[in-house]
Amino acid sequence: MIVVNGGSRIGKFCDIHQGVNIGTSFRGGAPQLGDNCWIGPGAKLFGDITIGNEVAIGAGSIVGKSFEKDDITIAGCPARKIKDTGTIYKRK
Repeated sequence: MIVVNGGSRIGKFCDIHQGVNIGTSFRGGAPQLGDNCWIGPGAKLFGDITIGNEVAIGAGSIVGKSFEKDDITIAGCPARKIKDTGTIYKRK
């Protein structure tokens, strides 16, 4: 199951895998995702955060802060930048 809060903005051509939850935090606000993001299985994104374009988010990651830089890979719990390249499927 994929859960997406109604206040979230999901960019064009995003690839969202099973078990992903995109929701609010207790402070409110919903994630805003750029274009062509790849979100691995089981990742959780929450709160008033912004994710850049062409960002890959690793499976099982917990993302509670913004990563506004484009074309990076983030992963972990809590998520951090692990690579300076993002998705392999470039849409220009």
